[in-house]
Amino acid sequence: MHRYRNLMVALARTDEDAGLIRYATDIARLGTANSVRFVHVIPNSPPGAAALHHDAVLAELRTEISLHSSGMPESVQLSVEALTGPLTDRLLSHSAEAHIDLIVLGQGKDSSGHSRLGRRLAMKAPCSVWTVPRGSRALSGPILVPIDFSEHSADSLHVATSMALLSGHSECLALHVYFNEAVVTYEGYDQVLRGQEEEAYRRFIAQVNCQGVQVTPIFEEGANVPHVIGRVAARYGASVILMATRGRSNSSSILLGSVTEQMLVETRVPLLAVKHFGSRLGVLEALLDRRFHAKGGVHTV
Repeated sequence: MHRYRNLMVALARTDEDAGLIRYATDIARLGTANSVRFVHVIPNSPPGAAALHHDAVLAELRTEISLHSSGMPESVQLSVEALTGPLTDRLLSHSAEAHIDLIVLGQGKDSSGHSRLGRRLAMKAPCSVWTVPRGSRALSGPILVPIDFSEHSADSLHVATSMALLSGHSECLALHVYFNEAVVTYEGYDQVLRGQEEEAYRRFIAQVNCQGVQVTPIFEEGANVPHVIGRVAARYGASVILMATRGRSNSSSILLGSVTEQMLVETRVPLLAVKHFGSRLGVLEALLDRRFHAKGGVHTV
């Protein structure tokens, strides 16, 4: 969590923005943010109407943010920005240009469009993406971290323990989903397999700096990993699911890009898709390619 200094909050100019502004304010109150940019992307307008519409949008955004950002730390630099052009491209290019560390995105009741946007941003953005379903409260319960014993899942767990320290929670939940592919097994094999997973966890956690935060392991067997994650999140009342964007590719892995992608579509719990160090390399060049700058401008107030 300590790595998220510059936040970008993507507003949709719907009634869901109020909750998203409050949620982002709570994240900023954890004490690591230097800046929060509230951004809305305006579709391309006819030349004569563009300037007038832009000014009206900025006035509306300022009013909404003023109403719902009470408690924002004075040390955090706030800005309200209106971008023009294709939604995904403008958010991606702006996140690269402004050196954004974390994009916060709402997910409404009719979430299909928001889910697609969140999925694309999580795949392509040079930073982490935090999707927030409507009505969510920031860090009101345990932090759930799916793990596959990879280096990326260790990094995700480190982010989660940092977040737990800052928010006053004393515990994180580390979920490992395993699956027995054998067609025929002997009696007691399930216990043997579970023991192997627990031993792998002990080796894994010994290498992770948990910063004094208690990490409670959870082992669940299941073939449909996203469904298992959702079920465990509901069982423990998780306030956020924190997932890696890359991982291993064997049958016991739960941190594949495809699993995170499916969770972004299906989850009704806030999900933080962690972009790991190194995954930004090369992405910035692609995002700053002239294709992303051919249309639209950036307006800052």
